[in-house]
Amino acid sequence: MPNNTKARSQKILAAAHAILEEEGDNVTEAREIRSLAKILETRVNCHYDTAKKAIAKARRQKRGQLAAEWGGARPGAGRPKTE
Repeated sequence: MPNNTKARSQKILAAAHAILEEEGDNVTEAREIRSLAKILETRVNCHYDTAKKAIAKARRQKRGQLAAEWGGARPGAGRPKTE
């Protein structure tokens, strides 16, 4: 069974949100995320790069800057319809 699943990614992101709450992080100010990523890395046993991305994503979500969703229909894509 693969280790990297959607459930694991959501668990890592939830832990990142919890760390931001515990640390009292003010997401409107610039801050080094290295220390927070190190905490997350040890807490959920993930790679440091994954921890950095999760902390950054959690900070963006708290600011209300949601990333664009992947997938979905694209206008003009595909073979032209013949009618």
